[in-house]
Amino acid sequence: MRVDLDRAMQVIEIATEFDWAWTVDDLPAFAERVGWQLGDLGVLSPPLTTNLDVNRANARVSAAPKAAYGRPRELTMISFPASDIVLDDPAVKPVLSDLFDDFAQRVFELVGHEPPQWWLRDSDRTARWDLPALTLKIAVSDTSLRVRLISPAQQARNDEWDRRIDPDLTPDLDPIQ
Repeated sequence: MRVDLDRAMQVIEIATEFDWAWTVDDLPAFAERVGWQLGDLGVLSPPLTTNLDVNRANARVSAAPKAAYGRPRELTMISFPASDIVLDDPAVKPVLSDLFDDFAQRVFELVGHEPPQWWLRDSDRTARWDLPALTLKIAVSDTSLRVRLISPAQQARNDEWDRRIDPDLTPDLDPIQ
């Protein structure tokens, strides 16, 4: 299984320093800075190909379907794998878990503080850092290690939805603080 924590860390560092407007207009400049290839901005989810050395090098871009009220289309999230995506191989799970620990430590050293929140759901783990220009999440599952760069506005909406959910309906999702 291949993992590219060095390039993933470079992307995170650039993302923390990037002057985000959180519109799709950010994508060309961000893609150029991190060395990624951007496709057609006019489609619902603009294609973005990373330079990470993993088996699925496509980033997922989440954006508003169209511009609203004369403003540019909102960009809400960029998500990309920092490891190969491996299906149906239970031997990968402990390796990914150890990688997550190492990766979380490296992000902590970069941003200067531990994540204020960690989540566990079954064997999956997520760490979250709320930074001035973005919310950064790293997550591990049974199949991969992922990075999510989320707009602060989108994260605020996500947090509001989470507050509305009855905690008794999601007993397997436990924040650790």
